[in-house]
Amino acid sequence: MPSPTPRAAGARSRRRSRTLAGLMTVSVALGAALLTPTAAGAAGSTNKDAFDNLGQPDRAEWMSGVASETRLSAMSIPGTHDTLSLHGGSAVQTQEDYGDSAKTLAAQYERGIRALDIRVRVVNDGQDFAIHHAAFYQNANFDDVLEKTQSFLKAHPTETVVMRLKSECPYSGAGLHECRHDPDTMNAQNVKDIFAAYTNKKKYANLFWTPSITGSRPATIPKLGEVRGKLVLGSFDSVEDSNYGLAGFNDRNEDHYNASDITEKWNYVKKNVDEAMSAASNMYVTYTSANKVPSGGSPRYYAGGYTKVQSGVSTEVPGVNYHLMKYLNKTQGRVGIVMMDFPGWGLVNAIIDHNKDDARSSGNRMLWQVKGDKTYVNTLYGRCMVRGPEFDDSKSGGLVTQRECQSSPPNSHQWGAEKPSSFDNKNHFWIKASNGKCLTVPYNNGTPPGSGTQMFWWDCETRWFSGSQMWNIVPVKVTTSNGEEQAYKFVNNWTGLCLSVDPATAEKSGGKVTQETCPSK
Repeated sequence: MPSPTPRAAGARSRRRSRTLAGLMTVSVALGAALLTPTAAGAAGSTNKDAFDNLGQPDRAEWMSGVASETRLSAMSIPGTHDTLSLHGGSAVQTQEDYGDSAKTLAAQYERGIRALDIRVRVVNDGQDFAIHHAAFYQNANFDDVLEKTQSFLKAHPTETVVMRLKSECPYSGAGLHECRHDPDTMNAQNVKDIFAAYTNKKKYANLFWTPSITGSRPATIPKLGEVRGKLVLGSFDSVEDSNYGLAGFNDRNEDHYNASDITEKWNYVKKNVDEAMSAASNMYVTYTSANKVPSGGSPRYYAGGYTKVQSGVSTEVPGVNYHLMKYLNKTQGRVGIVMMDFPGWGLVNAIIDHNKDDARSSGNRMLWQVKGDKTYVNTLYGRCMVRGPEFDDSKSGGLVTQRECQSSPPNSHQWGAEKPSSFDNKNHFWIKASNGKCLTVPYNNGTPPGSGTQMFWWDCETRWFSGSQMWNIVPVKVTTSNGEEQAYKFVNNWTGLCLSVDPATAEKSGGKVTQETCPSK
């Protein structure tokens, strides 16, 4: 176990968090202090922020900040076009490569992507789906996609994923660069039957949102709360009917894939995004991608731009991704689903930030209510934070855990916020247990530990500013059975991560209290 001694301070995430409109008064249990959140970073500003650079895996639960009553059509959702297209050369590759067997998909999820474009070819004599882009196998199969998605959603139950599925190969007359189903006698009904076999597999019994996969009629667009933890089929294309997926999913698309140049494609993209911003409802899907190989630009050219050399002077000409990022950074309103080639973290962030400013969560494992009996209650699981067992008989420190809340809480369930008076000038707080010890992020040999790290209680530092024990307390609202109520995010100053409950041990007495990527709201 790493040494728990807190000795580090001040690390910052580059991700942006919205500031509160004004100061809010915290309840008596927090000392009636006025609090404001600490800004976590800046918006993307360069072409590299928008292109081929998804950045750090720190957007795993951004949907936790969106109200459960929000319909998917009212959200702004970053997605990838030809999600797993990595192999086949510059004319085919569309995404940053994090590995085969859908490892790239897992990396996209952790970095905020929530909409997929999956293209399948029938293989193994009509038994399975392989992932293809045209004639090129992408070293992944449909089981890889479903397994990675299921694993992600189990770990992050606040999220949902929307998938556009397409039968990639023609049923007859395949050209030189097109794929062929195996056997080549496959028809649309065969493809639908194979898909049904996947959805009926016992191991995927709880993965799909059922109304989207019946094939009898398109489903009414659901509210986020109905599909948290689920894979939603947006559409099933090239199967000769439109009875799968969501109603209207393909009605308001921008998909001019053969635009003559970056400017033309950007104009198409901007027009669709503007319509999405101004429309009251309906689903909008915008593909920022284009490809004119061999006669014109590649996917990388349209997404990321190129270097123009004139009279010996080199000038960077940015691509569609940069134009969209800069435009979104200065506008407001939902933009719908945006499917991108080679997205960068700044563009993903800009799309996420177009979800409503007044979004509310109906329960989140990174949000806590502070009760009058000095208990800290997790809003998702209803469990109380507890001063857990000591490391040894010195009683100098121990683990922070969670248990079922008690009507008369023991002192091990009680906490309080206290502002240090001698050495902190940044408006942060200690979170103190009833024995006077401080809620602490483990020292980890001086390296800020990541998501999933269990919290300690430990002697409070007074000799220097110790960011591992300093917490920014951010007021938020949650929707409960009693209406809208006050809750808080506890953001560690050193790591920039939020106090959380470990979902794997959430129902166990003595389950872990950890830190995780903060919800966006």
